[in-house]
Amino acid sequence: MQFEPYKTYHVYNQGNNKQRIFFTNNNYLYFLQAYRKLVAPYTETLAYCLMPNHFHFLISTNQCSIQSLQVGSLVLSQLSNGIRILLSSYANAINIQ
Repeated sequence: MQFEPYKTYHVYNQGNNKQRIFFTNNNYLYFLQAYRKLVAPYTETLAYCLMPNHFHFLISTNQCSIQSLQVGSLVLSQLSNGIRILLSSYANAINIQ
């Protein structure tokens, strides 16, 4: 997804076939800690909601959000890359659990 600076976005995702993505309280905490580390530095979080089978974030972008970086053969924004790493690392952690 292409982000533009100084815009508001609704970022959400849900489990495959509406399956749970959060199973314990520690799953919620792990996800939020990863979000703070990987996504929050590149955006302002206006609101969020974590449900057992999905999540929502209302974010506002800035100049830092759209800074480009090379990831292999891809050119991604800092924000897109942070979301990419958040989702893949969380999926890996749940699969290990």
